Amino acid sequence: MPVLPEWINFQFSPKIHFEIDCGYKLGSFVKNIGTRVVLIATQRELENAEELSIIKTSLEKHSEGVIIFDDIVDKVHFKDLDSTAHFLRISNADCVVAYGSFESVNAGKAASLLATNDLFAEEMLVGKKPLKKKGLPLIVVPTKPLLGNECSPFFSIVDDKDKNRKYFAHEWAFPELIVADPKIGAGMSSTETAKTGIAILSAAVDSILSKYANEITSSTALRAIELISKNIVPAIREPRNLGPKNSIYAASLLAGIAQSTSSLGLCYALSLAVTTVTSLDIFQAMSILLPHVMEYNLTSSAGKYVMIARALDEDVSNISVIEAAIKAVEGIRKIYLELRIPQRLSEYEVKKIDLPGIATLAATYPFLDCLPRELPKNEIETILVAAF
Repeated sequence: MPVLPEWINFQFSPKIHFEIDCGYKLGSFVKNIGTRVVLIATQRELENAEELSIIKTSLEKHSEGVIIFDDIVDKVHFKDLDSTAHFLRISNADCVVAYGSFESVNAGKAASLLATNDLFAEEMLVGKKPLKKKGLPLIVVPTKPLLGNECSPFFSIVDDKDKNRKYFAHEWAFPELIVADPKIGAGMSSTETAKTGIAILSAAVDSILSKYANEITSSTALRAIELISKNIVPAIREPRNLGPKNSIYAASLLAGIAQSTSSLGLCYALSLAVTTVTSLDIFQAMSILLPHVMEYNLTSSAGKYVMIARALDEDVSNISVIEAAIKAVEGIRKIYLELRIPQRLSEYEVKKIDLPGIATLAATYPFLDCLPRELPKNEIETILVAAF
């Protein structure tokens, strides 16, 4: 299942403004999109109060009013979405700003669609009732790079009944505008920077391995890999230098452009399932699982791995394709060793008894048909065991 309708070879409709210290400009961007603004953020992701104040002031200057909606505590559930969408309707909002990280952006995308359609969240995500109207215009302001999710046309929400994370993709889920300001994420810790950078790397690899990848998506994903490999260590060693963090934000946007058409794959599916069953977040899960997923796909995607190895600046001259493909996995592991990133689920107190449930949930995600080879559920479990 391609992310977008099958006849579309490439599409990316959002506008992007990418600049260090541009929060004070947000109002001037948004005034051409809407005048009654609701800013959505989960309580857990309501970070960087100083920058948020600057953004709110800018929005107030160029609109009829701004309301901060922060009733959602952490993970977004169906009931949260229904109440958020109801609030958007009764407040007569004509524009939504999603400010925060993974969950806040999920909430913003989903609520903006529900606000204009006569549907409950469960009907949209589980009942698959069709959307009849475009959603409210959505502006995404990420407080950290989001492995490309800040600009992709899909999201995931937790079902209140079975507590599993449900995935939804639609071309109307594209944001209207993404405003990426590395200054907002300047306070990220070394650990956050490491896991976020590797998660972007994982998303880029996922999109390259997709059978829907093409020259445009692969080129942007390879550039994202190159930017991460060259800037992740400087970003950690020089936390006050926004230059390397700027490159990590750029890599996230490039990964998002790629995955918007080519789709994410196995690493993302496993990670969504892991975040449902365990206490790990999406960035931790993606960073742990990447090397194991790459090893699984090595023989079926050797040619693509050669491109990844080159993007990692590995020497692949005068060796066979398989040897060059192995260099890609080795290049990834070198970064892990330098950053001292855990490569085992057991290091995060994940229980072995959870693995079958994770595999079962991961196998339900529809975008897994983009994989380069068929993946039975028992093989998903095998990958998880290797990652344990």
